[in-house]
This record gives sequence, C-alpha cells and structure tokens, in this order.
Amino acid sequence: MTTITLQLSPELEQKLRASIARRDAESIRQLLADAFAPTVAALLEQTPIQFNDGEVEDEDKLEASIDKLLNESNLATLSDYAVSREGIYEDHP
Repeated sequence: MTTITLQLSPELEQKLRASIARRDAESIRQLLADAFAPTVAALLEQTPIQFNDGEVEDEDKLEASIDKLLNESNLATLSDYAVSREGIYEDHP
C-alpha cells in the first residue's frame, strides 16, 4: 500500500475547507484534481516500469525488450499490393 501526501497551499486548503462546509462535491473534486495533478506527474517521472512478473525495468530496457521481441517474432507481413485499395477490393465490383 502506498501513501501519497498532498502539499496544499494555505489558499487551496481554505478553498477546500469552504467547499467541504458547503458540501459542494463538484468543487471538492475539482480542487483535489488540480492539487493532485502535479503529484501524479512527479510520481510518473520517478517510478520505474514494473512488469507483471514483478521485474522492474527502466525505459531504455523496456524499449530494448520490445525491439528484441519484434525482431525475434515471425510476424507475417503483407505486401504493398495486399494493403492497397486494389488488393483490398479486388473481389468487389
């Protein structure tokens, strides 16, 4: 479980408390979303990528893994004709 702490300016805290007192859910949601956005951005920049098996990788290793997978796979490729208008609609008048 992760705990995230938001640092609110005194002005934002005052607005939030006023919205809570008015029971203005929409205003509360918007104030918290605005306050939370920079925290989320900072967390995304510092958090390493974690795969399903729990292995943590950095972005360069992830790109290398994807490139390796694409190079090793035997994906069937379509010819230029097959993806052209003529190739797609050749059986249709």
